[in-house]
Amino acid sequence: MESILEHFKAITAIPRCSYHTTKMKEYICEFAHSLGFGVHEDHVGNILCHKGAPQVCLQAHYDMVCIGNTHPIEIVMEGTLVKAKNSTLGADNGMGMAIMFWAMEHNENLECLFTVDEEVGLIGAMQFRLPLKSSYLLNLDAEEEGEIYIGCAGGMDVIASLKLQYMPLDEEIKLYEISAFNFTGGHSGVDIDKKIPSAIKALGYELLKHEVLLVSLHGGERRNAIPKSATAIVASKTPLHVEDTRLHVKSLEKGSHTKYIAQSSSIIKALGAFAQGVREWDRELDIPSMSINLGIVSDFEGVLRFDCAARAMDDENLAILAHETVAFFKALGFDAVQEGWHGAWKPEMTLFAQRVQGVMKEFYPHATFKAIHAGLECGELIMRQAKKIEAVSIGPTIRYPHSQREECDMNSVSNTAFIVQNIINTYKE
Repeated sequence: MESILEHFKAITAIPRCSYHTTKMKEYICEFAHSLGFGVHEDHVGNILCHKGAPQVCLQAHYDMVCIGNTHPIEIVMEGTLVKAKNSTLGADNGMGMAIMFWAMEHNENLECLFTVDEEVGLIGAMQFRLPLKSSYLLNLDAEEEGEIYIGCAGGMDVIASLKLQYMPLDEEIKLYEISAFNFTGGHSGVDIDKKIPSAIKALGYELLKHEVLLVSLHGGERRNAIPKSATAIVASKTPLHVEDTRLHVKSLEKGSHTKYIAQSSSIIKALGAFAQGVREWDRELDIPSMSINLGIVSDFEGVLRFDCAARAMDDENLAILAHETVAFFKALGFDAVQEGWHGAWKPEMTLFAQRVQGVMKEFYPHATFKAIHAGLECGELIMRQAKKIEAVSIGPTIRYPHSQREECDMNSVSNTAFIVQNIINTYKE
């Protein structure tokens, strides 16, 4: 599968952070045209490629979560593991794209859909309207080999904001910078039940222990990533020492800041009281039923903003969680809104799913059906088609997505590619 790795290296050389995907879009279109595929692009940047009389449509998203030094991504090989140096790798979903490129080189009857801006709220999938020629959709965004996903969580963003008011600081008051950094981080869906600490929450817990005034506050990297870092500048009448060894305190020069945030108490209460993580467990699926992640806190141009990503395995619980979160922030004086709703993909045992399992069992005898507590595009894509489309999601093993520890096993990539080809072959008969 050396050719798939080469395709992946070519993909990683092209900038494709969410919202900044133009060069990647151009590359996909040029590649598809060079192989004789018809190419259609919609108004948001989704790319639908087809050749011959396809029965199966392969699908992946072409944006990535960019954390660290991603311009360019420096690939590191450790045995069969692919990693990146000081950045996210982008195997989510770049390795799925690489498998699709490989499949496009080897099939005369195939459809491939490349969606845009999945990582920032399934934007491409939610606005996709082009008709698929195929009757079966094979999403390649799952992250554990040997597993067949037939359902996923829905998601909703909750944005809380507070117009800041400032008061003058006493010139003699002590100023400190408290930082939480080098936390592990992780995906706010698939990693939310792994007890990965949040840098924002750790900072919030510490601030609750002290009588301090906030001067500034920021933290987190992405709404859908468990925060790796957070920093607050505070004023204190007494010397400040922190108990949490993961946090660092630095004294600042007196007079370096002249104002503090008048709503400091409400903000610190919100940080400390926000219930980060799993809210409810689904015993039948053995995954979280509801969860929420406070991914970003930002202080910009006089407005403090909290960005939260809520998830649930059914639409009713998602609505409840979103409403509860809005009410929580409003009770503390914030404005709060819901946005970016995408519905849950209810698990369904289709004939296509059973056929995929039959193919996969040749490689993984214990191949199982699962649902995932994260957003997959399948549900959004098939619900918008005029005809009935059956869908499943598979993929190679990717560990620690949305973090600088992200890694992908090339052995599982090879296995996944053969499974994909065998699935395509079953519909040639």
